[in-house]
Amino acid sequence: MKSTKYLLIGGGLASSQAAKQLRAHDGRGAITLVGEEPYVPYDRPPLSKEFLRGEKRGDELFFDPEQYFHDQDIGLVLGVAVQRLNLDDKTAILANGEAMRFEKALIATGGRPVRLKLPGGDLPGVHYLRTLDDSDAIATEAAQGKRAVLIGAGFIGMEVAASLTQRGVRVTVIEAQPHIWARFADATLAGFFQDYCTQKGVTFHTAEMVTEIRGHDRPSSVVTRSGKELPCDLVCIGVGIVPNVELAHAAGLKVDNGVVVNEYLQASHPDIYAAGDVANYQDPVFAKRRRVEHWGHAEYCGQLAGQNMAGANNTYDLVTYVWSDIFDLHLEFAGDETEHDQVLFRGRFENRSFTVLYLKRHILTAYFAVNASSKEFPILQHLIRHKRDLAGRELQLQDPTYALKGLL
Repeated sequence: MKSTKYLLIGGGLASSQAAKQLRAHDGRGAITLVGEEPYVPYDRPPLSKEFLRGEKRGDELFFDPEQYFHDQDIGLVLGVAVQRLNLDDKTAILANGEAMRFEKALIATGGRPVRLKLPGGDLPGVHYLRTLDDSDAIATEAAQGKRAVLIGAGFIGMEVAASLTQRGVRVTVIEAQPHIWARFADATLAGFFQDYCTQKGVTFHTAEMVTEIRGHDRPSSVVTRSGKELPCDLVCIGVGIVPNVELAHAAGLKVDNGVVVNEYLQASHPDIYAAGDVANYQDPVFAKRRRVEHWGHAEYCGQLAGQNMAGANNTYDLVTYVWSDIFDLHLEFAGDETEHDQVLFRGRFENRSFTVLYLKRHILTAYFAVNASSKEFPILQHLIRHKRDLAGRELQLQDPTYALKGLL
């Protein structure tokens, strides 16, 4: 039976970062990364943007070449999933039948797309985007003049809509909510983005749901609840992800909307850690449990878990953030927008450069910036982290000429 000191389960960003921290803090301990995909860890955000548009090659997405892992004496087992964990003897059973003993393990299994149960939903040409192969399959079909229907208008859906439009595909977006991003954006903010994308050629149907995908060997149209039949050549579905907790649950670890971890990212077994999309962690800034599906969170979690697996006792301390690019609009978001009772606008929509500020009891909890100065982001994150009382400072917050550092 093979053995390793550190077993990293999952081939994404969190495992990649954990491996680097483990090797930096433990120069000799055996590290093995097991990934279900046949690739070394790679960058996922370009899958809906630069790679999908043909501006980046697949090999340009890899964080490090395979040779790096060889040079750092980090074992790779790719194209194979971990099927079972036995915590009594700390053994992992792989899908190829091999067993591997470990001393400590990281569960960084990420998530998978929510799949809609629709008539015609299994037709070739109906796509979900999560992996490099998924993006490659969509790009292969994204020819000039083709018609695509996108079901779901979250960040990924809107990025795909923009990228396909830039490739000359005629895109229709169908969103079940009254407007896009209803979880955090009001109708005015959402309307700005919908209007902008409409000017670029995207068609929207909101407050609408798809009930059927029609076609014989490929999609030819989608049918909506209101009876519309929209012709198409391909369909992309993006309605969220679910965390891959099955391995942890079967092993007897505590699971509740993700693998439950403490401030050190330890799961309910002290030698098991979890990081990235799959981790349900205690957010020290907002004093509540969260599960976050952001790149920066996965990077940070991987680093923190790697440090702690190697003997450190560092606690989670990140103001979570995310970014997106939709056409030529660059979006930056940080904090927790669900915690607010007041919304302020810094800048003007018509200038296509503004920041939406979310406050609760006069304390900044989140911001959503569009083509705004990156110099302001550390200041805003500082205000969020330290819960600065901003009562009476509303005019300065809304004045884009006011230097925010004056609030520190």
